Amino acid sequence: MRKTYPKDFKVQICQHNLKGQKTVGEISKEYGIARPIVSRWLAEYKRYGNNAFAGKGNRLPEAARIYVLEKENEQLKEELTILKKFQEFAKNQKR
Repeated sequence: MRKTYPKDFKVQICQHNLKGQKTVGEISKEYGIARPIVSRWLAEYKRYGNNAFAGKGNRLPEAARIYVLEKENEQLKEELTILKKFQEFAKNQKR
């Protein structure tokens, strides 16, 4: 099972790094967390601040908006394809 960490722990780790107290490598060794994970936390924290680490599959506000727009775009493309097919079918029926 995958290990999860609470938001406050991730924030604390990020603040240690951002204040220059510890490097990513030091944090990784001290807490037994893979370097790429610590780096990902840092990137998310730098980008989203207190909105970072939404947790349990919850998307970040910007990511959620993009996800909704992508899904809507897919649906509209499908509807357009169906309408084009119907239009072609209707043309052929008039002949």
